Amino acid sequence: MLTVGRPGDDGRSRSDVKPLWVTLALLTTAIAAPAYAETPKAERGETLTVWNRAIVVFRATVREMRPTERAALAAQRIHALPDDVRAEDIRAEPVTLGDLHGVIVFARDRGLFGIADGDVDPSAGETLTGVSTHAVEQLRAVVAARADQRRPAVIARGVGLSLGATFLLALVVWLAYRASDRALARLTSASAPRAISMLGAAAWSVVEGFRRACVRLTAWGVALVAAYLWLTFVLHAFPYTRPWSDRLGEHLGDLVAQLGAGALGAMPGLFAVVLIFLITRGVVRLVNAAFQGVENGALKLGNLHPDTARATRRIAGTLIWIFALTIAYPYIPGSDSDAFRAIGVFAGLVVSLGSASFVSHVMGGLVVAYARAVRVGEVVQAGDIVGRVTDVGLLSTRLVTPRREEITIPNGTLAGLTVTNYSRLAGGDGIVIATTVTIGYAQPWRQVHSLLQLAAERTPNVRKEPKPTVVQRALSDFYVQYELRAHIDASVDRSRALSDLHAQIQDAFNEFGVQIMTPAFESQPDGAVVVPRARWFAAPAPPPDASRLGT
Repeated sequence: MLTVGRPGDDGRSRSDVKPLWVTLALLTTAIAAPAYAETPKAERGETLTVWNRAIVVFRATVREMRPTERAALAAQRIHALPDDVRAEDIRAEPVTLGDLHGVIVFARDRGLFGIADGDVDPSAGETLTGVSTHAVEQLRAVVAARADQRRPAVIARGVGLSLGATFLLALVVWLAYRASDRALARLTSASAPRAISMLGAAAWSVVEGFRRACVRLTAWGVALVAAYLWLTFVLHAFPYTRPWSDRLGEHLGDLVAQLGAGALGAMPGLFAVVLIFLITRGVVRLVNAAFQGVENGALKLGNLHPDTARATRRIAGTLIWIFALTIAYPYIPGSDSDAFRAIGVFAGLVVSLGSASFVSHVMGGLVVAYARAVRVGEVVQAGDIVGRVTDVGLLSTRLVTPRREEITIPNGTLAGLTVTNYSRLAGGDGIVIATTVTIGYAQPWRQVHSLLQLAAERTPNVRKEPKPTVVQRALSDFYVQYELRAHIDASVDRSRALSDLHAQIQDAFNEFGVQIMTPAFESQPDGAVVVPRARWFAAPAPPPDASRLGT
């Protein structure tokens, strides 16, 4: 017995409504066979896709017609539908052929395809009614989209929206890269000088490259997210590509949902990490307060010297933070993921590339700190550099020269230099400044001593007590080498005091007609090489200043 009816009919045969030949034609076009014979379900079905919309999945083979062939034939019939077919013209009617059952999908009186029991996947919770209903809904959406796609107003609206979205995308990408450039410029200007002094040029170049890569990747990420949203929006503006937009939106929604679920799941771990951070920060502050008390002399901790308290404080703080990071590591969200391990490997590679100079400077800083070679405020000479120490760090030491130039010396370099400290033994007598002159044997040494002491007395900022002293350092072939030693206060500019002292020595020796000899000469001149007093202020020299000259 052959019957065709709609779901919900009272079982009346459709044969009394339509001629039998119409029913047979529908069955023939629906299942593509004069009789229906179900075969075992195919391992992999073929999806009927029309206008980017999945209509139904064919799984059964009907009369040697595989699911692929059934899908191709159904797609051909759907594409051949007249343009005036509307969404409400699509319907599905059940069909019974003997003891076999199925559904035929019609467009008006034209059969498009049939859905057999073998096309249903019960393991996925599918039913014949549900599959046929979904197929009708999707096919109606295809017919409606095809009709909309032919409307010029819809196309014009889609093009306008796409152009506006493209402009916004270009604006977002431009702003992202401008923001990344500004961020890099600000980060470099704010941290580069101090980082270079701490890490060294080699290590800083590696860190700077890593930081630039992170900022650029962030800009790329913003641009890619904007491009994803742009593509979703543009595809949704046209009926033909709207299913693609829906799939992209679903993927984005699933991603956001996963991220939200991951964030909620990470909350306990984040709470533990924050708690460990707060406790560690409190402990570090207490330790810093104790060491700062030792550094200021307000507290005494065993044999810890105030000069080494600063370096010890930094070492203790670093060790405490490393210990806290070790405890917090298992609670960091994603710490057990492959991505987190990859970041750890990359960070280890960065550290290993810059570790040679970094470790050298750290060890040099420990040597400088614990040897107490220099202190802040002292005037020292390191190699050819003379200046006042302004900072003794773990990685570098900074000096300010008399020319107001700040010199940063890596501690690894400083540890290998000979450092002359002019302030360490000054005590209450102040800093010693010294200069040498060479005078020929024709001049009485007692006169030379007196002239040097007179020049020292006339020099501003030279202390009266202790009195300046003169030492004969060498009896050379043609001259005697005299050294004048005087004292100045620790706060006085050493280079300026030496310059004033040299000027007063020249004036004193010229005043009394005593020639200052150069370190090497071949013959004794006929007369003393001196500057007469009348020429001391030759143009363009300023007029005499009695207070400055001491006369």
